[in-house]
Amino acid sequence: MAKGQRQKPAAPWTVFLRGGAAALGVYLAGLLLLALLLVRGTLPEKSAFPAVAVLCAAAVFCGGMTAARRSPWGTLPAGLACAALFAAVLAAVGTAFWQGITWTGRGGILLLCALAGGLLAGLLGGRKRKRRKRK
Repeated sequence: MAKGQRQKPAAPWTVFLRGGAAALGVYLAGLLLLALLLVRGTLPEKSAFPAVAVLCAAAVFCGGMTAARRSPWGTLPAGLACAALFAAVLAAVGTAFWQGITWTGRGGILLLCALAGGLLAGLLGGRKRKRRKRK
């Protein structure tokens, strides 16, 4: 690209797909690590669900920050859209592969953790400040 030409901004849906993919990648990698810790006995079994809930919020936070920095919509709508995408994938996988999920129980808590992670990413994901040129 020549000097002085501006790069075309990416389409908004690609930004959210990248954020959702980042969130899903962090979530799956964290679940693999959590499974390893549970099998080795490092993490007790009773604390598995709270760890999954924290992991869900942290994964959406990472994906939401990725989307919030690049989105043309602003930080809060971008973080919440990434969280909604992640929650939709989580709900779709949950209904497709498991019978009798109680969304008012632990499944609902995971969805709320995902939305909380997106909200936190939207609130903290401020844009980079432009540097002022000094004389």
